Amino acid sequence: MKKLKLSLLLSVVAFAVIFFAACNSEDNTPTNEISEITPEIASKLQAAYFETSSAKVTTFMGEKGVAVEDMFFTLAQIDELGEGSQIPNTEHYRTTNLVTGLPRVITVSVSPDLGTLGSNALDKTISMLNNLGAQLTYQRVSFGGKGKSKADIEVTEFYELESGGYITLGRAAGFPTRRGDPAKGFGINSRWFELSIAPTANELAGTMAHEIGHCIGFRHTDYQTRESCGQNVNEGSAGVGAIHIDGTPTGSDNTSIMQSCGPAITFNNNDKNAMLTLY
Repeated sequence: MKKLKLSLLLSVVAFAVIFFAACNSEDNTPTNEISEITPEIASKLQAAYFETSSAKVTTFMGEKGVAVEDMFFTLAQIDELGEGSQIPNTEHYRTTNLVTGLPRVITVSVSPDLGTLGSNALDKTISMLNNLGAQLTYQRVSFGGKGKSKADIEVTEFYELESGGYITLGRAAGFPTRRGDPAKGFGINSRWFELSIAPTANELAGTMAHEIGHCIGFRHTDYQTRESCGQNVNEGSAGVGAIHIDGTPTGSDNTSIMQSCGPAITFNNNDKNAMLTLY
């Protein structure tokens, strides 16, 4: 849940959005030359089941690349999306790369720019994730560390206005790396805080959990239809970088925290099963 449809949100107390990530030192190839979405870039993203109509070139977390849905990829990361295999039309998917070295503690930090709300929400997110009983556990550390003191996943702030009746709440910096590390982090859109649908700590925690999900290898559960966003988009059957997770159901799962858009702010049973299957 990276986006919220404003026409729907105005009639509800609030919604939350989340999930995807990846980045590694081998993948941080400078992409300063890119200035527009080329047909080749669009084709690679579409083959990985991303809806590219609103994709754009931008700078995020110090790198230049492409923002698509609630994800950000450098050109090197987009090239990695070409790895995968065909999948059935079912729910709950993972990326080709996953976090390795289990059991493992993932450190997480949050920028002071997100204030007390961001700080409280991260604490709730970590508690929610650790309560799943997976072999990946999470520990909060100070923001801005260097070297070995730097968090595995950093939560930063960005500001982006609404577009086309939607607002992007969170944006993850790719997927897990080939080395088996989580994506380096994600951003939270502080524009959200200014609106009448401004989040509570619980709702923001749901969005953070969604984005951490992306960082450790989860795809949107409805990426083939984007029905939670009121769309019907299926990019085909290539199945690139979207592998079905054994034991998760077929059909729609509109209470999953990993929906593209939607109100879920906690993990449902299918989300828990998916997490425990992978980790």
